[in-house]
Amino acid sequence: MIDNCKSLHNSENLDFHHLSVTDFKFNEKFDVATAVFVLQYVHQKDELQKAIRLIFEHLEDGGLFVGLIPNGVEGVKAPETAGKMLGAEIEKRQVPFVDGGLVTARFYEGEKIKCTSTMALHSNEFYEKCFRNAGFSKFEWLAPKISDQGHSILGEEFLKQFMNPPCDIVFRVVK
Repeated sequence: MIDNCKSLHNSENLDFHHLSVTDFKFNEKFDVATAVFVLQYVHQKDELQKAIRLIFEHLEDGGLFVGLIPNGVEGVKAPETAGKMLGAEIEKRQVPFVDGGLVTARFYEGEKIKCTSTMALHSNEFYEKCFRNAGFSKFEWLAPKISDQGHSILGEEFLKQFMNPPCDIVFRVVK
């Protein structure tokens, strides 16, 4: 994924680092941190708590942490065409929902699966607990917003299923 980013975003203003989210150290603090499809690859709950705490420690006071994760609630069911349309999909969610349950993510290149990976579906309540324990002062869940162009490309029927409830959800927390 880092190699893909480097080739897509070749800029002198960007640095790419291959680090573990549970064990990293920068000698500076940041105003904003993002974790887009990162935290679900931390399988163990204690390691996820550690990762969120590390991110908190690397933020300036009043700093913002924004991320996108699979929605950790009961009843989420992606459209069968999600992987090919969006480039990635969860193979199958456990029913009933199992907090921290492991699932397979498939990543597509066109019509073909390029690779797979294992992710953990932690509950939204567990993430909230991690944010509070780390010391974040403000917290909110946000449903992703789909642009007019996205509606045009994906179609209303696809989005109706993908967004009810949302398959993925944004969190925004403040230090």
